[in-house]
Amino acid sequence: MKNIPSEIAHSVPQRPPWRNMMLLIGLILLGMSIGNMLAMGAIVLLSFMHGKLSLEQITQMLQAPEQFPYAWWYLMLLHGVSHFFSFFLPSIIYWKWSEQHRIEEFVRRPLPSYLVLAIVLLTVIVFMPFNSWVIEWNSHLHLPQGLQRVEEWMSGKEQELARMTQFLTSFDSVLELVVAVIVMAVIPAIGEEVLFRGIIQRKIFHKIGDVHLSIWITAMLFSAIHLQFFGFIPRLLLGGMFGYMYVWTRNLWAPIFAHFVHNATTVIIVFLAHRKAINFDVENTESSVPWIGALVSLALTTGLLFNLKMIVNRSSASTNGTQ
Repeated sequence: MKNIPSEIAHSVPQRPPWRNMMLLIGLILLGMSIGNMLAMGAIVLLSFMHGKLSLEQITQMLQAPEQFPYAWWYLMLLHGVSHFFSFFLPSIIYWKWSEQHRIEEFVRRPLPSYLVLAIVLLTVIVFMPFNSWVIEWNSHLHLPQGLQRVEEWMSGKEQELARMTQFLTSFDSVLELVVAVIVMAVIPAIGEEVLFRGIIQRKIFHKIGDVHLSIWITAMLFSAIHLQFFGFIPRLLLGGMFGYMYVWTRNLWAPIFAHFVHNATTVIIVFLAHRKAINFDVENTESSVPWIGALVSLALTTGLLFNLKMIVNRSSASTNGTQ
């Protein structure tokens, strides 16, 4: 139990767990609705400068963004605002209202040491080849014969998300890169880690008392909420890695930084590919990683994670010994 973050292990108000969960879900749904409405309103106002867009046209833009000028900027605004109101803001309100804590207590510890951040950075980069191999493997999975219609529906949703992702990653200017990193890396890293690792993982641990199970249940929820069914397993593994980083470093900043590095690296690779600085086919979803390379990547990732755990434990023991 000594490796449980203080954010996870401290006592919480005695209240039925289902009430806490319903409150959190309610805040998320409310925040999602408010965020979408605010973003839609902002898009309508901004569109006055380039030809007014109606709400019906904005809906059409979500289906076929390539047909609308300035759609990239509007959609970035929509994603950024809706994500902030769907993940980060409900988490902070829940923490203060339900948990009855001050906002500044949410992340009690300072930033991790440079050594810890360096290992987190290296772990995320080393994990990418294995994750790429898993993405390809997962994309070729098929449901049983009786669930063919479900698979067709899932494939349709996957294609819609893929088209939107392809449109949002079609940029080649430095300004667009900065905006993309903020919307696709900074905001999700903070919002999703605060919600999933900072609150949900902690709540599940309080309920079941098992660290590993709480990490993987949270990772399943983290993967499921992205609604990319044929990418469920790689995102599950990514969520599990973030969960162990949180527990082993006892610091929420570690998974936030790891999440940021993962997303930002992807955005930068796409940017360099569009500028022909690297040879990378953005539209090709097939992995070129051989299974041997995937195994090496997995072994190095595992070693780095346990090394991270040992370094933090050694640092904690040294600090306790000097007190």
